[in-house]
Amino acid sequence: MADEKLTDRLAERVTGGQPRRTLIQLTIASVIVGAFLAFWGVSPGEFWSGIFDFVKGVFGWLGDSVGEIVLNLATYLLFGAAIVVPVWLVLRIINGERRR
Repeated sequence: MADEKLTDRLAERVTGGQPRRTLIQLTIASVIVGAFLAFWGVSPGEFWSGIFDFVKGVFGWLGDSVGEIVLNLATYLLFGAAIVVPVWLVLRIINGERRR
């Protein structure tokens, strides 16, 4: 029983609310977004590629040197976040109960 309460509290801290409700909301949002992407014939990879190409174009328009510096910083940020955020999330889950 205590393990179940611990799991429920941990899930609420990670999801920011009731885990079942968050899961249902994410599922509904995913189906809606997936339907729009399928309707327009766009895959998630093409979507993100288009977003990054757009941002890259905006930075290029701002100026090659400034755009290049900001694009490099954004690249470093994304590469670092790909490692830091999952590690932070795991540490938050592991150490969450120790803080109380």
